[in-house]
Amino acid sequence: MEDILSAAEEILGTAVRVEAHRDWAIFWCPFHNDSDRAGEGGQPNFGVHLTEGYWKCLRCGATGGSLRSLSRKLGKGWKPPVSATRPTRPKRPPPQVELLDEAVSEARSCIQRSPAWDYLMQRGLLPHTALVYGLGYGIPVPRVHREILEAARQSMMVRRDGTWLWAGGVVYADPPMHPTVMNVRYIPDEQLPRGTRNFTPLKNHKTWGVRSEPLGSWRITSSTRTILVLEGLFDMLITAQKIHQLGRAADTVAVYTNGASPSAKMQRWFSEHPGYEYILLRDPDKAGVEWAQSVSASIRGGGGNVRILKPPGKLDPDEAILSGWWPSGI
Repeated sequence: MEDILSAAEEILGTAVRVEAHRDWAIFWCPFHNDSDRAGEGGQPNFGVHLTEGYWKCLRCGATGGSLRSLSRKLGKGWKPPVSATRPTRPKRPPPQVELLDEAVSEARSCIQRSPAWDYLMQRGLLPHTALVYGLGYGIPVPRVHREILEAARQSMMVRRDGTWLWAGGVVYADPPMHPTVMNVRYIPDEQLPRGTRNFTPLKNHKTWGVRSEPLGSWRITSSTRTILVLEGLFDMLITAQKIHQLGRAADTVAVYTNGASPSAKMQRWFSEHPGYEYILLRDPDKAGVEWAQSVSASIRGGGGNVRILKPPGKLDPDEAILSGWWPSGI
């Protein structure tokens, strides 16, 4: 979320407001005279989604799927109007997810007795993989010290009623200790005890923190030769599980970009680490094609080697691997 907001503000100037509860940042539209702030009652109409990166204007209808497409549409000579660059809201304090080890420990301590354990097994994940990656269960109100709760509030992980936004989900901290990113994959409501989650997630996953490098890269060592890159958490977990089963964990690592719109910092990481053989296992949809093109461009731009593979039968990578498929040559 912070990465997308920062990238959007580099293009559009400081946001007029950030609606964190809806994952939207609101700006003056750059495509019509919204940006001139004409009239005393003028309101901003342009929004950027802070977890997906797509954008739209409710007045003129301009829309697009990524900040990259927004930058292209505005052109190389675009600069935010002077009026739009003046700060109109206070800067938000940085997230403090690196202080949440105490909360993550409690989430891990109860996972084998929680709905998350059955959910993980249904998804094909083995206990060894769940424990190696330190997966936890999102307790609605974890018992933590006051300073930990304040760090979670500053990271926008806690609702006004005190419920944590990871409630009823599989929690993944990256890296496992002093994390820079917290990721939750929400368990379907029908698999949770009644009253576990008193809010409706907008999507089946949510992320907090700063995505400055591929998630899962904490497993890279000096002996790593091959990196398999995927979009999602379970794609990465199932791929890592298969790597372990094949006895290739010493030289092969799976990482993921946390969605089809990697942050600029993460893209920079790929360009700055060309010394690996990269294999992108892409999703079968259009977003997967665009994701593979974007990530491979960063890798090749830094001089690295990359292959793009699509699993058979329009399956997502985790589904294909669990059905018996595996890329040749690995």
